[in-house]
Amino acid sequence: MKSNRFIKLLDWYIIKKFLGTYVFAIALIISIAVVFDFNEKMDKFMEREAPWSAIVFDYYMNFIPYFANLFSPLFVFIAVIFFTSKLAENSEIIAMFSTGMSFKRLMRPYMISAAVIAVATFMLGSYVIPKGSVTRLNFEDRYVKSKKKGSATNVQLEVDSGVIAYIDRYQDYNKTGNRFSLDKFVDKKLVSHLTARRIVYDTTTVNKWT
Repeated sequence: MKSNRFIKLLDWYIIKKFLGTYVFAIALIISIAVVFDFNEKMDKFMEREAPWSAIVFDYYMNFIPYFANLFSPLFVFIAVIFFTSKLAENSEIIAMFSTGMSFKRLMRPYMISAAVIAVATFMLGSYVIPKGSVTRLNFEDRYVKSKKKGSATNVQLEVDSGVIAYIDRYQDYNKTGNRFSLDKFVDKKLVSHLTARRIVYDTTTVNKWT
């Protein structure tokens, strides 16, 4: 009975060491990552007036599990190396082997801990992170990523009955068009033809093409 109780307590001791070190490694690295990420994106948050509730709950509450799950294998490696070296430093592993424990038996709590982490990682990756990533990416599209400025070529449109406008190239970021022409037709006959090398849509004063 004493032997069974000792082995059971020893298993729990190693499992707690393993999982405790694993969680500590995640908390430490992810905290640093959040600080650097916020410092990098703070200007964009302020510039685009992102609400604090969205920053915390829509972005970082989904940022943390995503990257924790992504780098989980690395955290497992760090945890095993760190706490096993501590056990060896304190001569605890030698004490375990001196009781007749085999290396295979010593691996049991390691495998149990790894199984717990694997299940948690699977559940996060299957049910939590996909939904959270949608919210996080929508936040990034709205408040972080630069808006793409469109352009178009060979634009033709009928601006009025019988009046056809043509722009060889239009750039949305500066509201300019190159090689512009405006043709007016009456009874399928061309009655006027206006051209310009460059036109600009004035949004500051008259909201018209100049």
